[in-house]
Amino acid sequence: MTGVPLRTAAVAVAVLAVAGAAREAWFHLVSEPIATLPGAARQPPPESRYEQVRLLLPATGRIGYLTDLPVSTAPGAREGAELGTWLYTQAAYALAPLVLVYGDDAVEPVLANLADPAHLEELARRHGLRVEARLEGGQVALLRR
Repeated sequence: MTGVPLRTAAVAVAVLAVAGAAREAWFHLVSEPIATLPGAARQPPPESRYEQVRLLLPATGRIGYLTDLPVSTAPGAREGAELGTWLYTQAAYALAPLVLVYGDDAVEPVLANLADPAHLEELARRHGLRVEARLEGGQVALLRR
């Protein structure tokens, strides 16, 4: 034996078991209630937002990426509420192996990924681009010179 009394070891194991069970209960009942799982499973996956534009893009290479939201571009640097960063990483995942070049309007084509479709025309004009295709109600667009 290790010199630890059996009763002490049993109490330590019981305390750890209770802590683990409490953690699991927290996640399943409070943090991410299992009752919301069926509703979440019925939602379209995030990458479905880019299915239509994927058909208009090259299979590989680099494309520009513009948005109306701030995007965090360096580890540890946070820009705003992070919705812009989330949309960028979501698009990068959905469109891989294409490389999205954030903020670059010189690489064609340019993907516009917007939270507010009303900003599309102004964003395109500011970068000297024209709207070639509007998708997802104007939230996703393909821009060119």
